[in-house]
Amino acid sequence: MKKLMILTALMALMALGAAAQNEPGRWTLTPRVGLNLARLTNPDIYIWGESSLDEEMEYENRRGLLVGAEAEYQLNRIVALSGGLFFSGQGAQLKENSVFRDLKVTLNYVNVPLTAKFYFASGLAFRTGLQLGFAAKRHVEDKEYADSEQWESYSDDDTWYRTFDLSLPLGLQFNVGNIQLDATYNFGLTNATKLDQVKMHNRVLQLTLGYRFEL
Repeated sequence: MKKLMILTALMALMALGAAAQNEPGRWTLTPRVGLNLARLTNPDIYIWGESSLDEEMEYENRRGLLVGAEAEYQLNRIVALSGGLFFSGQGAQLKENSVFRDLKVTLNYVNVPLTAKFYFASGLAFRTGLQLGFAAKRHVEDKEYADSEQWESYSDDDTWYRTFDLSLPLGLQFNVGNIQLDATYNFGLTNATKLDQVKMHNRVLQLTLGYRFEL
């Protein structure tokens, strides 16, 4: 009985997914909200640690909010084009070492994803394209081990980071009725810093929930 109930539920989801796919020529608008797991790629910088060994500066994921909306136009039953406008909380935090502690980089962007979607199953689509990012906030907080052998806190708006970011989104979307589930990974293509000697790129996993309205 339990297997029959699971099979019935899966068939119902597939039917809803099929109904959710746009007919050619139709527009939809999807407000979405979700979670970012963001980080910066390691800059390949080593510092002189307390143990007299070089320590690599390594970044970890930082959680952030993603909220906005996306418009979609269905070209045919397989291909759709979409454009969106999102606030995206990004950045990174540094793994603690003997020189830096509690270092957090806040890079909030207004992102404009321009993507093509390819529906290869009922309600299920692969999406890719380009995303334009415009920095709304660039801020750094950290504690540094000073010459006085004490930890000193710093917090300032940092201009070492660029105001524009270009990235490549790769994602999957699943439509169940009017509900849209999306998982997208954004690969930063441009250097996030203004320093030619330091190469760091944004890497962001986005998990969102949306509700589609037909226009």
